[in-house]
Amino acid sequence: MKLAREKGIVVRIGVLEAEQLKQLLFSRYPFDESATFARFGWRESPDALILTLAAVEPPQPGDLDEAAAHVVINEPYTLRMALTAEQNAFGIGVLHSHPRNCAPHPSSIDDDMDSYYAAYFGDFVPDRPYVSLIVSLIEEELVISGRIFWKNEWHAASHFAIEHTPCTTYGGEERTTSIPYDRIARLIAAFGEEAAARLSKATVAVIGAGGTGSIVIETLARAGVGKLILVDPDFVSESNLERLHGAVPDDAAEKRAKVEVARRHVLSINPQCEVDAYRGSLPHPDVVDAVVRADVALGCTDQQHSRLSLSDLSVRYLLPSIDCGVMLEGGGGNVTGQIVQIVRFLSHDPCALCREMISPDRLASELMDDEEKQRRQAAAQEALERGEDPNPYWIGAPQLNTVGYLTGVAGSMAAGYALGWLSGRFDPPFERIQLNLVAKYLDVQEVDHQRRSECSCSRSRGSADQGLGYALISAPPHWEKPTRVP
Repeated sequence: MKLAREKGIVVRIGVLEAEQLKQLLFSRYPFDESATFARFGWRESPDALILTLAAVEPPQPGDLDEAAAHVVINEPYTLRMALTAEQNAFGIGVLHSHPRNCAPHPSSIDDDMDSYYAAYFGDFVPDRPYVSLIVSLIEEELVISGRIFWKNEWHAASHFAIEHTPCTTYGGEERTTSIPYDRIARLIAAFGEEAAARLSKATVAVIGAGGTGSIVIETLARAGVGKLILVDPDFVSESNLERLHGAVPDDAAEKRAKVEVARRHVLSINPQCEVDAYRGSLPHPDVVDAVVRADVALGCTDQQHSRLSLSDLSVRYLLPSIDCGVMLEGGGGNVTGQIVQIVRFLSHDPCALCREMISPDRLASELMDDEEKQRRQAAAQEALERGEDPNPYWIGAPQLNTVGYLTGVAGSMAAGYALGWLSGRFDPPFERIQLNLVAKYLDVQEVDHQRRSECSCSRSRGSADQGLGYALISAPPHWEKPTRVP
């Protein structure tokens, strides 16, 4: 079967669905195969197709021929899935296993099955991708291959991820080690050569290239991460120099974009690291197209729209994310609080709205155009002069006075947890923590929230662009088109 390779194909499965699939697909191990249908969301960008598992449709008794060692799917199961597909917007996929220690290379039987199903489901629901994945355990390591029929062509899956858990994509794209091993000898001593190899193949998106983001970016570059996607709309100012890693006074004088400075700094550390830098913001569609290709995303801004968008991407596109922020508290010349917050966003975690992390008034003010902001600010000032409450007219973002060592602590912690995910060596042991660097024992607190049943995040896991209601937030029409820094 001839496969087209001009478009990158990324396939993601959530952690909860992955456990369900393992139970289904390995139920006849070690020798016999099993299978299941599934629904997939997707997003197409100019150079990629992102596929996300939205729901597993497990077989019922009699749906599979249990007498056969290979996969035989009975017609009632196939017809049921086709009729179900007509009732929703998702693509259809077949996932099946190969016997233990057998490579997930498609057999002639698999070729016949996929050719039949691509045509069959195309008649019921045209213009949707058909997804075929093969899963196997080779020396206890999960190995997966995939191909997708999309717009009358077969495409090989170039990258596969079970949310934040590394796995091997059979026949997928490989990135060579991006940094000499002797330069990361201590990391290798701690985590092993396999972890270093995984980092060299990983892609990380960093949203915000300021004080916190710049130390995240530097830490990832020094650890040997193979590709970085950097996003920030702002330019360097004189006041940034105290905390902006890689910046020099000339950058402020020339008003260089923060992502330009970050890109230059990364390449000075590791010239072989691939860096895509965008002067723009989430959730602009062009930025979303770039960010959803990452293995992990880190939020390093105090902007409400970026935080909500990152949370939304973790749910709909199964993009594992870590958000970090800092704040100084005090008065009368004394600092009473130096707060660091780290938040984990996985697809099954409560979203930023469920966690009450978003102020609707601040969010609205961030998304206003300049004319509306000026009008409301003027009205608020007039209200103050009349002795009235200005809040009905304007509630802006509070001034968060942060300093370099505090953003450095937060950024280093967030980057460390991302490296743990990417290397497969450790996970963040929390969903959301806050710590105070000037409190006794750091006053570490874990903030626990549950998903609200009425929130769309409980119904949109893996839905990509096909979920009801779509995104929790979208870019306003007055935003400038993001520019890519060469």
